[in-house]
Amino acid sequence: SSHNRHPMQSAGAVQEQPPIHVAIVEDDPSFSDALSTVVQAGPDMWLAATAGTRAAGLAMLQGPPADVLLVDLGLPDGSGIDVIRAAAKQWPSCSIMVSTNFGDETHVMRSIEAGASGYLLKDSSPAKTIDEIRSLANGGSPISPIIARMVLARFRQGSSSDAGAQQAQSADAS
Repeated sequence: SSHNRHPMQSAGAVQEQPPIHVAIVEDDPSFSDALSTVVQAGPDMWLAATAGTRAAGLAMLQGPPADVLLVDLGLPDGSGIDVIRAAAKQWPSCSIMVSTNFGDETHVMRSIEAGASGYLLKDSSPAKTIDEIRSLANGGSPISPIIARMVLARFRQGSSSDAGAQQAQSADAS
């Protein structure tokens, strides 16, 4: 009898999980095309949407949410940080990764505060970016090593000044 067969099991063996839906906000056509090509070639990925401007990126957020959103910060009509902030609200289940040439502390910190979970400088190949997208979708936070160093240094500055203030308070209390 056919009701003993479990179609879900056989389907599950072929494809463990649905593809990672990737959306891209990037104004450089060659970089966007290269990224789109590798995403579409990935057997575990699906290119959900692309946008080339801040306005198009914000409009894209009205559509069905992606699993991973790649955002360039330097867009022709404004900052990608606005798109990150909006995506964090409108697509709360989506993991957001910055892909940019901006490696300065202000952009890094503002992106993280806005909701980015990853931060890649555009020095890696699109193939490498695909690995980072998988990492992000699986709960990781891909951050270019030089950016990670900056974040750690900033964190140490912040925590050491807090600790000093707390010690001072406890000294007053005694």
